[in-house]
Amino acid sequence: MPHILASLEAVPDVLRNILDDIPESELKKQRIPGKWSIHEHACHLADVQPMLIRSLETLRDDENPMIKPFLPGINETTDHLIKMNLAESIEQFSKYRKIFLKIAEQFPQEMWHKEASHPEYKTYTPYILLRHVLMHDYFHTYRIEQLWLTTEEHL
Repeated sequence: MPHILASLEAVPDVLRNILDDIPESELKKQRIPGKWSIHEHACHLADVQPMLIRSLETLRDDENPMIKPFLPGINETTDHLIKMNLAESIEQFSKYRKIFLKIAEQFPQEMWHKEASHPEYKTYTPYILLRHVLMHDYFHTYRIEQLWLTTEEHL
């Protein structure tokens, strides 16, 4: 578990480092029609943090936790992310991540495999949530770097 927590803690800095290298003129370009820009991927990471915190609190507090899935594009308008302020979003991401980690660090060892219900998954536990959050973070940071560096013919 400590390796996942340390990795989750590092993501805001990794994201900042990648974004610092990208020219501002590239941030909102929609390089693949109908797909998110770099700006939208980065803002999405901040946007989902309150939901992830609520999910972790539900896993901690409820005897029989039921996790609600997050479905981007259903709960907000299609231009929601592009309208967000990127700098503010990255700061929020960092603040929310600290809150998330503080909650996770308080979990006793026996709670990491507490079963929960999640409509998308066969099994769900706090450990799986943390692993999913890490994979989700790196999926979007990879997409950001891919959208920035990949040549047109290889997108």
